[in-house]
This record gives sequence, structure tokens and C-alpha cells, in this order.
Amino acid sequence: MSRRGVSTTEYALLVAVLIVAIVACAYLMRGGFNQGVRELGDDVQVLLGGEGNAATPSRTSSGTECPYTFDPRTGRYHDESDGGYLMVSFNDAAAAGCS
Repeated sequence: MSRRGVSTTEYALLVAVLIVAIVACAYLMRGGFNQGVRELGDDVQVLLGGEGNAATPSRTSSGTECPYTFDPRTGRYHDESDGGYLMVSFNDAAAAGCS
């Protein structure tokens, strides 16, 4: 049996393996990337637990002034102090007094 060419599935598998290898190397080699992956996991866990929804009762004021802006479209806090729109992790927002 003679095969000619490579199927799309084989290309997709090759690309997936390369992406996993690159992410694994970055995770092992870069401390900041490693920390970011952990914070992303924490944020996903909080979101799956009901946080990040504008209708969630836990979004009430805790009595301290929150330096970040909550955007119900993204379900995240954003730091607009430098003119940008950077997302803030839930851990950092909670430490700053946002709830």
C-alpha cells in the first residue's frame, strides 16, 4: 500500500505536540510563566466557584476603597491607573480590599 502526502489530522497532531512541548519548556524554564500559570489556575477555580459573575452577592463593598475597576462583561477587576486596561488576579484584588 502506497501513501502519498500527509493528512490534516497528522499535521494537527504535530502542531499540538509542538505547542505542548513549548509550553512545558516555558513552564520549567521561566519563573514568571510558572507563577502566571498558577494564578490562572487559581482564577479559573474562583470563576468556577461562582465568582466573576456580576450577580454574585460577594461583589459587595468590603468597606475599603478598591483601587481597581470591576467589569461585569469580563467578570474581572482591571487596573486602569496607567491608562491601560490590565486584568488583575482575584488574589491581588482581594489583597487590595476588593470583594
